[in-house]
Amino acid sequence: MSETNTIVKVRNLKKYFELRKGFLSIGKDITYVKAVDGVDFDMRSGEILGLVGESGCGKTTVGRLLTRLEDPTDGFVFFLGRDIALIEGQDVKVFRRNIQMVFQDPYESLNPRTTVTQTIMEPLLNHHIGESPEERLEMVVQAMEDAGLAPAKEYLNRFPHELSGGQRQRVAIARALAVKPRVIVADEPVSMLDVSIRAGVLNLMLDLREKYGIPYLFITHDIAVARYISDRMAVMYLGRVVELAETDEVISNPKHPYTQALLLAVPVPDPDAKHGRIDIKGEVPSAADIPLGCRFRPRCPKAFKGCGWEARDFIDWLGEKGYLAEDNKLRQAIASFHPDGFVLRMTVNDGADPNAVVDLVKDLVAEGRRAHPLLDSVEVIDTLMTDRVIEIDCRPAPISADALAAELFTLLESTVAYEEPDHPMHGIIADMRLEKNRLIVSVGDDAQNLKLAEAFLEDYIRHHRRRNRPEFKGVKSISASPANMTVTLTCVASKEPAVKTAEDVAAHIEKRLAAEGTGDLAKSTLPIETKKKRVRVRILGPESNWSRLLEALKELVTANRKEDEGFAQRVSRIRIKTVKKPQKTVATKFIRAEEPPLFDVGEGHQVACYLFKGGRLGQPPATERGSGQPWA
Repeated sequence: MSETNTIVKVRNLKKYFELRKGFLSIGKDITYVKAVDGVDFDMRSGEILGLVGESGCGKTTVGRLLTRLEDPTDGFVFFLGRDIALIEGQDVKVFRRNIQMVFQDPYESLNPRTTVTQTIMEPLLNHHIGESPEERLEMVVQAMEDAGLAPAKEYLNRFPHELSGGQRQRVAIARALAVKPRVIVADEPVSMLDVSIRAGVLNLMLDLREKYGIPYLFITHDIAVARYISDRMAVMYLGRVVELAETDEVISNPKHPYTQALLLAVPVPDPDAKHGRIDIKGEVPSAADIPLGCRFRPRCPKAFKGCGWEARDFIDWLGEKGYLAEDNKLRQAIASFHPDGFVLRMTVNDGADPNAVVDLVKDLVAEGRRAHPLLDSVEVIDTLMTDRVIEIDCRPAPISADALAAELFTLLESTVAYEEPDHPMHGIIADMRLEKNRLIVSVGDDAQNLKLAEAFLEDYIRHHRRRNRPEFKGVKSISASPANMTVTLTCVASKEPAVKTAEDVAAHIEKRLAAEGTGDLAKSTLPIETKKKRVRVRILGPESNWSRLLEALKELVTANRKEDEGFAQRVSRIRIKTVKKPQKTVATKFIRAEEPPLFDVGEGHQVACYLFKGGRLGQPPATERGSGQPWA
């Protein structure tokens, strides 16, 4: 379908729920359940998009985010040119009329104290639809007949307990249809129904799609149901879409290992059919502790070096191989293990030589490198001085009007990629340019695009100003000019908070360390941390490494003071700080890996798997393959 048929665009949608741990956790870092963690998909006019996944993968939360029953933590949800994740006040009510939801359980979603007429008429009253009670009753009757409750007069005065399960769900569908929505989100609409009446409800939804052209987001855990009703299918795993394509393509040619496993688990009613299983290890990880890199990697039989192996994977491997047994030399030398993302810290027992432990771990890794891709991702094994940290204190930094406009320009360029055909603002924003303290956005010659661009930029600035970018209070005005077909954002001087300057400094240091010819230092430097207004850096190896890194950081800041006055104003002090009593510690650092994006492998088939990096099957080199690994 063409781009003009796209009704809803979802980009990098996230929803994190705070996990409360009780009174004793006050002052500690907040833990979040990442129910939805970077979801991308489109909904096209007249299509049914099936969202498939096992319980707890975040399907229902996606549906609630699309209907604004939940507010997103981050990301874009574009509906007819407006980002619903940013709209507020009366605009939310207008939007909700256009996107309706059919809930999973009709026993719970219908009020037992109201009749069918009152239930279906309620959204008409809420949205002030209809001029008179008679006109609204006529709309109710039409919605009921569309939903298969005919003749309608037999059901008008019934209560939910007087209806069968299928009739209740038809009432829920009629309630959603009454306001004539542009999109319907159906959350497991047939899972609570008997098998004998499921087909009737599914056929009803297909008929309504044909009659009104309403697109559906059809959420289900049943691949067979999704195959029957969906035009396209999106497979979710632990908060992310891992495969998206036409339904027939997903069924006949699944590419992601998780999708393959789901399909092979479906019973086939054919005694002559060949059955197979993909060996998926373990259980689904907790959404409060999602694996780094590819989140399916700990269970994937096809995982290789670049998938993002972590410290806890290394501990599991040591246990499987017997290196953690009480009589093993390594276990006798190690007092405790402390996994922290891509770094494993091992506290050495008193009397044991840390350098000997380093040699022992290096030998184990070298010996098993060809047998497991985990070991091929080991970057550095060395001692770690735990009594110190290089600390960079940051302070709030004034931002001139020109600099704020430039920062806003950079942010919009990176997050609002309007030049990409896939982005919701493509074809609306034509160009952006800076003129001192003004950012000027051109929209071509379409007056409607001018309104959409102005509304989007107002929503965008308000969202970032309230959430995490208070410096954008310096955006003084946003004004549209029909004469020039431009929207102008005018900035005044503002102030960047210390927390934000620390994040900027950390990102800048990480980038420059890797690019300034300090290869061995960058390789041995542990992941940089930010703690409120401070940046903390640690490095593996002897004391000389710490001195070299401290000098490199000071030189970096000095050089940037000459090039970038703003950077100099952010950093107030760099020092080595003693943090606790020294411990004998050995650390193993692994190659860092990001979450794989959705790679397009042709004809709209997208897969979030590094095996398909570059749009084709990326066979790992022979040295990266584990013995007996069933590579694709």
